[in-house]
Amino acid sequence: MSYLSSPEKEREILHLESRRKIYLLVKQFSGCSFHDLKRESSIAAGTLRYHLHYLAKYGVITAQKDGNKIRYFAKDIAEKDRKVLVLLRQKKSRHIVLQILNKKACSQRELVQILGVAPSTMSEYLAKLVKNQVLNAVKKEGGLQYSLAMEEAEIIGVLITYKESFLDKLVDQTIDMWAFRV
Repeated sequence: MSYLSSPEKEREILHLESRRKIYLLVKQFSGCSFHDLKRESSIAAGTLRYHLHYLAKYGVITAQKDGNKIRYFAKDIAEKDRKVLVLLRQKKSRHIVLQILNKKACSQRELVQILGVAPSTMSEYLAKLVKNQVLNAVKKEGGLQYSLAMEEAEIIGVLITYKESFLDKLVDQTIDMWAFRV
């Protein structure tokens, strides 16, 4: 349950330095998990958990369940972007999307070879990306071909906005290639 806060209440909530630091980290690393924030903030786990709960309770940030994890977002991020960010925060899912973004379409076999993931593991990632409408799966001769279900510009927009927080050379290369195309 979250209480919607007014701008005055939000200023009051963020007046505390440690809470403001956590808020700024969530804003910078939107879609991150508790452990990501713990690593980035070096704030004690109990203190971090308390302030995250407090910020979410008052609607300053949004907390969203993702399997066993809770992911934290700045409150102004659209639901559609949250869904994409959750998937892009997972390295293998992100690399699958980047490969397809660069090649336009790939088979599971190609992705297994490129990313060095077991076929069964790749199936799980691809199923999740299809289920969340990030990828399309089309039956072609020789198996399924995966392509983007979303507009390229939407994915690139999310990657550019959160580029710093991915710490991934493949993201940097993709953004550079995209800038070159435009």
